[in-house]
Amino acid sequence: MSEPRSSLSRRQPRPPTEIEQLRRMRAAAWHGQGVAVIRPEEVEDDWIRQAIVNEADRLYGKRNREP
Repeated sequence: MSEPRSSLSRRQPRPPTEIEQLRRMRAAAWHGQGVAVIRPEEVEDDWIRQAIVNEADRLYGKRNREP
């Protein structure tokens, strides 16, 4: 199935699909705006991962585990 056509479609951003693209976007957010985007699944240290999840849960509420 094709996407709907529109005169604005060429201006609509495409979601990044490459892991490296996502990493670059996260780095840019950190350097440009001071916003850290951290996927808990990517944090190797159990204690730090749980601390991140606990703080996010406190600020934003529990998340669904499955996307």
